[in-house]
Amino acid sequence: MKIALAQLTSIDSVEHNAKEIIRLVEEASRQPESDKPLVIFFPENSLYFRIRSDEKMPQFFLDSKEIQVLENLSRDTGILLHFTSSVFDKGKNWNATVLIEPGEKAKIIYKKIHLFDIMLNGDTAIRESDIFSHGSEVTNFKIGDFVFGSSICYDIRFAELYHKHALQQVDAIVVPAAFLVKTGMAHWEILLKARAIESQCYVIAPAQWGTHTSLCKQFKRETYGHSMLISPWGELITSKKDGVGLIYGELDKSQCQDVRRQIPMSSHRRV
Repeated sequence: MKIALAQLTSIDSVEHNAKEIIRLVEEASRQPESDKPLVIFFPENSLYFRIRSDEKMPQFFLDSKEIQVLENLSRDTGILLHFTSSVFDKGKNWNATVLIEPGEKAKIIYKKIHLFDIMLNGDTAIRESDIFSHGSEVTNFKIGDFVFGSSICYDIRFAELYHKHALQQVDAIVVPAAFLVKTGMAHWEILLKARAIESQCYVIAPAQWGTHTSLCKQFKRETYGHSMLISPWGELITSKKDGVGLIYGELDKSQCQDVRRQIPMSSHRRV
């Protein structure tokens, strides 16, 4: 399966972010047919990136015009779109992953379980739980005969979530993210590789990158970037350290099967 990972520098402007998403999808659609990705994975906060902690979040619904634009884009290009955004559903606001298949309506496939409430030394506190509800369901989804396990950013620190994906023997785990620079430098790559090794599957990690400057130019946030595709053996297949753009890769189910044959963890599990 041919895929692409998008790295963005989203800001507090839905219009700006939508233009960037459209530009990248149209760029991917112009690839030769043999190289055209079946699906593009976008990072966390794709449609709106909150830069000020006191900033009011826009409220997106699955039938919001911004998501309808992406439905039309998927239909016109024949590319599936996997992105993460705030979404209002069932009376609550979620940090959720949305999947759009060509000719289909957008659907929520995962609601972030572990919300990012942290206080790093010397930095301002960040509290996702002030604006989002906690998801509670471990989910996976299928594209063709590939099974993908869902997660979002801060989830990567909680091995018990990925243990459940490993028990399901998913072919890939998706980790859309907006990692801070400080934690990204210390933890990002090692955590992604650990998840690939312990689950014996691909890890797909599209990320936000760079300096996110508010429309008013008075506020900024920094994210780490380094979007990565990791193999079932835990090796880095491809990555994008910095800049906005796409990286391309290919998933092969036989690679998961080969690793699991060599190290048959599923038959060795005791917990």
